[in-house]
Amino acid sequence: MSPTPTTFVSPSQLNSSLVYRKHSASPFRPARYSPYKLSHQANSTLQLAGYGHSHPNVPPPPFGLPVASGAAHFTYEGETFEETRHVQLGFQLFRDGIQFPPSPEQYRQILSLFPTSFKLSFSPPYMIIACTKLPVKPWPVTVAGMPLYLTTDADDAPLDLGRSCTGPKVTIEANVAIWQTPDLETFQKLFKLFDSLGAKFHRIQWVGWQFLALGLREPYQDWKQRLPFTVNNVRIGYIFGEQTMQEKALRQKVPAGRVPDNEAYADLRPGILVASRSSGHEDHDVMTTSGVCLKSPSGKKYITVATQGFPGGVGDEVRHPSRHGQLIAQVAEVFGNSDIALAELGNVRYSRETFSAHDAPVSPFRNIANIFQSKIGDSIYMDTPYNGRCEGIVMKLDALRLDDGPVDEVEYLIGFFAYFGNGADTLFEGCCGGVLWNSDHDVLGQFRYQHDGPESLCYCPTFTALRGLGYTVADA
Repeated sequence: MSPTPTTFVSPSQLNSSLVYRKHSASPFRPARYSPYKLSHQANSTLQLAGYGHSHPNVPPPPFGLPVASGAAHFTYEGETFEETRHVQLGFQLFRDGIQFPPSPEQYRQILSLFPTSFKLSFSPPYMIIACTKLPVKPWPVTVAGMPLYLTTDADDAPLDLGRSCTGPKVTIEANVAIWQTPDLETFQKLFKLFDSLGAKFHRIQWVGWQFLALGLREPYQDWKQRLPFTVNNVRIGYIFGEQTMQEKALRQKVPAGRVPDNEAYADLRPGILVASRSSGHEDHDVMTTSGVCLKSPSGKKYITVATQGFPGGVGDEVRHPSRHGQLIAQVAEVFGNSDIALAELGNVRYSRETFSAHDAPVSPFRNIANIFQSKIGDSIYMDTPYNGRCEGIVMKLDALRLDDGPVDEVEYLIGFFAYFGNGADTLFEGCCGGVLWNSDHDVLGQFRYQHDGPESLCYCPTFTALRGLGYTVADA
């Protein structure tokens, strides 16, 4: 068998007006691309082992997915995996929000990256590679465009796709299709459908090829026979229990070995450390990350901040880089339990440009994105004082129902779950409030918490409500 051709991971073009952090936010620089080439030596003992899928309770995905097993050799010339978060192999298995099955040769090329790999399987949208021994962290976030999940368990399934029903196949008046993001009206119709069946669900999620309905308890004993199996031929999975609402606790101190970027910047921008005047203790502050500058329809300028970092609520002072630092804004409005607050800027300048990664151009944020035009698998970015530039992908769209009133009258918090890799060195404590944006430099929302689960997903409420109120991205 001849070796697989060598491909390159191309570096981004440098911009002449880069703005760098003065302090290193992470010793690993987790968002760097690598200019070095990958050499792949295919292993002649690799054998394809039929077709299947990795989740026992899920019907086959929209395409046949072969499961391969074998071993492979890996050589990486010049750098380790920590230098690239997206391994590019000359083909893409996730394009325009749609996943594609790999060919046998592409399987061999993927497995050749990991010297101890013995199984390659898929639990959409994840690519799962099982290894007898895991490589040194950090690991790539994607391979050939697909989210990578590395494990030593051959039967591991990182995403809980819920329990299936044997109930009816339901049709609603909505545009529901695999890999096409549903709109808010579709989520509302699903909530209304469940209400009509006497089943209360507090959130509904979209993972690209199926829905998830999450509730605190099973609605009735025979729910498996009564709740819908599919809606418009798209599967619904059901998840019950308190764990659906739990969040990982946030530390107030930075773990040993990590030094955040606590520089006092004169040129303010998204991604700097901020603290409440009234928070913290004598020996440390409760730190969060500053968000994006927005202009209201009346022309006032605000920045987004994490509500949890400002316990004083409306009127609390936003200071940089600590509670003893410069007063830059005051909290003016808090948006319920979204963790999003607006702080009115004082007599300061605040840029719509974030910091630069070492090999990425600086571009100003354009506006607030319409999250319903995003797709599962889209690239997203975040810049924090603890990690510098981080890169991840959109994994789930989430609609949280805020009360039990009539579907057409209640408010919904629209968010998404982001994946930064299950082998990342990314530290999320202190990142609350950090703004996330897409490849078009439109802002999506802000970081809130990392879910306490094996999939290591991060929940991010969006700025959908602010967009609807007429707020726009601005400089100050």
